Amino acid sequence: MNRRLVIILILATLILYAWPMTGWLSTLGLDPATFTSYAPPASADHSKPFMVEEFINADPEKEMVHVGSICQLSDGRLMAAWYGGTREGAKDVAIFLAIKDSGHLARWSKPKRVVDRISASKELYRYIKKVGNPVIFAGSGDQLWLVYVTISAGGWSGSSLNVKMSSDAGATWNNSRRLTLSPFFNISELVRNKPLPLSNGGFALPIYHECLGYFPEILWIQSGREDGAISFRKSRMTGGQSFIQPSVVAYGPSLATSFYRCRSEEKAVGVAVTKDAGVSWSEPQTSNLPNPDAAVDAVLLSDHRILLAFNDSVQNRENLRLAVSNDGGANWVRIATLDSTQGQKYSYPYMIRSRDGLIHLVYTWHRKRIKHVVFNEAWINAQMKRIAK
Repeated sequence: MNRRLVIILILATLILYAWPMTGWLSTLGLDPATFTSYAPPASADHSKPFMVEEFINADPEKEMVHVGSICQLSDGRLMAAWYGGTREGAKDVAIFLAIKDSGHLARWSKPKRVVDRISASKELYRYIKKVGNPVIFAGSGDQLWLVYVTISAGGWSGSSLNVKMSSDAGATWNNSRRLTLSPFFNISELVRNKPLPLSNGGFALPIYHECLGYFPEILWIQSGREDGAISFRKSRMTGGQSFIQPSVVAYGPSLATSFYRCRSEEKAVGVAVTKDAGVSWSEPQTSNLPNPDAAVDAVLLSDHRILLAFNDSVQNRENLRLAVSNDGGANWVRIATLDSTQGQKYSYPYMIRSRDGLIHLVYTWHRKRIKHVVFNEAWINAQMKRIAK
């Protein structure tokens, strides 16, 4: 076999893998499931407008921090995860966790390193060059999931996904396990946004692929067996030119809307819909909100309005704003500016709703801190009234 034929076969394999397929790409026996994540009711305890801002890493870090995520534990406490080091992609980058007790006056704990490239190499039995994007989320009881990115060679296009789990609310963690999502090179898979709980006890976790195109995907993942085994598979939402980092909001068992970061010249937030619990998705359409190739995140409010956090620009990440839609994302009303400073960056918003109906938002602040903002629906409604005057 001559060299030219070998090169052609390799390229053909890569193209076939990156082709915009919509079927299952990796299966380990998951039952079909529907969404179970809907907005909790707005709590009567928070009928007055309420909004608090704070930093999770209380003192300014000398180094870079980025890509925060947050979840609520079974006892009501909050846990946040992010990565930090001298710079993005550096070998000294590690993933950190912090915990906040219940109550708005409580402070975040001192950050704790949970994994870095050295510990990941030992746990995964393979060389790890660097670690990246973490997403933390809670399962049943005291179960916690930490899905994060590792890279053995190259940049983000050479990334793989891994999972660490805790059965005691983060007091201890098991060894990392690599998720094999492709029968070939198993590379170029990244994670960014929060998952949706499923009726079978698993999760639909938005992920994305960045090799020979840009592909938003769903990782269907489930645990709970006595032996600790994990079942997973992935499906592709659409192919393969413009949209990544899906943020998915479910309205019911089968209906959900996804919002995308846009990498094309259209520079607008992308929107797509599923009516069959994520098995298939509509072709993405661009919204009337700009997007400077930056992450967005959305949550569902108690009256089925959608709240979106986004960078309101086609050029930079110098501001972070909130907008509300009452028609599924077709039209938006800007309600608040969380941060805005020329020459600075506010990016990678990540929102959840706690069981008391409060909205918790974390985001990267100047690449030096992770900021936590908490507010209620009464505060959102007050912003709407202020704008309407």
